[in-house]
Amino acid sequence: MMAIIYNQALAHRFGIALAGLLESGEWTAFEAAVAWVRRSGTRHLLPSLRKFLAGGGEVRFTIGVDIENTSKEGLEDLLSLCPLGNCKTYVHHNESALVTFHPKVYLFTNSTNARLIIGSNNLTESGLFTNTEVSLQIDASVPDALIVDVRKALVSWRDTSEGLARELDASLLTELVQEKYVLTEEVLRQRRQASEKVGCADAGTHAPRKLFATKVVTAPIPPDGTVPGKPAGNRGLRKPLRRIAGMLKVPGYPHPVAITNVVLMRIRPARGTQVQLPIPLRDSAFFRGASKIVSGHDGVARVISATHPKRAKGAVNTHKVEIPETRGMAIPVMRLDRSPMGIVYYVYDAGSAQGQPIADSLNAGRLDKPPTTILTKSKDPNHSQWYRFV
Repeated sequence: MMAIIYNQALAHRFGIALAGLLESGEWTAFEAAVAWVRRSGTRHLLPSLRKFLAGGGEVRFTIGVDIENTSKEGLEDLLSLCPLGNCKTYVHHNESALVTFHPKVYLFTNSTNARLIIGSNNLTESGLFTNTEVSLQIDASVPDALIVDVRKALVSWRDTSEGLARELDASLLTELVQEKYVLTEEVLRQRRQASEKVGCADAGTHAPRKLFATKVVTAPIPPDGTVPGKPAGNRGLRKPLRRIAGMLKVPGYPHPVAITNVVLMRIRPARGTQVQLPIPLRDSAFFRGASKIVSGHDGVARVISATHPKRAKGAVNTHKVEIPETRGMAIPVMRLDRSPMGIVYYVYDAGSAQGQPIADSLNAGRLDKPPTTILTKSKDPNHSQWYRFV
């Protein structure tokens, strides 16, 4: 039995991992039970779910509707999958005011193996990408007692015999909307904004001091190309970000990379604090249009420059950037986040509290089949730069 931790958003993004598992071709069944679903999350996963169903996969969802967090549009998206293959969605709710349906369980299986993920991630954009979340992934055989127990739990939550669960269809969705079990995403946004205004009014004339730091965390562009966090149809997307929508084609990478805007790196500074960017990475859609990266530590922009050595007869053989934060670090690791503000980086020592999860994620990527962590010198890991899209 093998286990790993998803540390979101520092070293993993669960939505990227989920899309990759659905498209891997390894699994024949996918079951999930979550408290909340919204279109902000489903729009990132619909293409992968459609491919999974088209390949003969079986899908079962159990969704909660408590605390007004599941949206009409999120359920509509799940319902739209039913005509495409072996897919069913159930809504679970207990009318007792003392009970909330709150699990977050994801299970992939085939005839022999299982991958179980249990944690805090809901099927919302924030739950899949930007929130600080954690999940535990366990690989085991299908007959393993743990997998058997989890399957029993998933079946019990979608059991309709007690009236706590109902299979979702168009009629039930209409009832849920009419009786205000679920609201539209626009209404939910308006309520959130109104709540924030009330909070500001309650603060009176006193502007509260910020007691904690701010760190850039952005969601990737969904397959429909809309701005993350905005309703479908938005056309306000900046051109540099529009270019990285869809599957990323990275020279030398073993397969297309699922939609993402985060790269993890293990870097080897030269001449003090000079970091080289591998040419395949620099030439990827992730860096397209970027001439600098911005430090998330001090906000200073660092220029990316190309080198034209004589031995290369004037051709570019590498790209470099000064990263002064690496000074004194034994093994620096870096997270690059492409946001509307440009490419923002954070760098840590691999042995630090922030750096260790990044190092672990890079190491885990080397074990994937095919590997999702790329080494510039595959036969010499200690003298390579490593990078991985997450």
